[in-house]
Amino acid sequence: MAVAIAASLLGGLTAAPALAQNSSSAPVDISADEQETISSQCKTIFRGAVEVLQETSRLRAAKMTLYNQKKAKSSDGGSGCGNVDRVEAEGEVFYVTPKQTVRGDRATYDYASNTIVVTGNVIAIQGQDVARGDRMVVNTKTNDVRMESSTKGAGKKNRVRAVVYPNTSDDANKPKP
Repeated sequence: MAVAIAASLLGGLTAAPALAQNSSSAPVDISADEQETISSQCKTIFRGAVEVLQETSRLRAAKMTLYNQKKAKSSDGGSGCGNVDRVEAEGEVFYVTPKQTVRGDRATYDYASNTIVVTGNVIAIQGQDVARGDRMVVNTKTNDVRMESSTKGAGKKNRVRAVVYPNTSDDANKPKP
């Protein structure tokens, strides 16, 4: 259900950014102040302090909407909803794992294109490394990440900003014996 957005939102910020896609079959725990299912539109809306947990990954947002595929009408005239097609999270979206944190105003995961788009004051942190922009697009199949910004730099061009500490890794931060 919400596994893709909860388990796949963003990966690393190193020189070659990567997406840490989690293919876990662990249960997904979703809590919210309210849930509304609109069967005729094949969508489920979670509102108010939405929190999605799976293993050590956590997604928080003010609202999350799951859009399911509409099934074709059957011979008996009935139709229904299939698998989740798209997930949208909005309102101070936070995705947190033990190694990374991503913040944005909105995030959309599209199953068909295997892309996640995070928009609005995007901040991605891994270890001490930090990247900022207005829009981040992640391809979950190729692990390609593109950060964009509308902030103008000195040359009047749009600029993203990243601070990368070249000699920090998980091993470098461990105490030496």
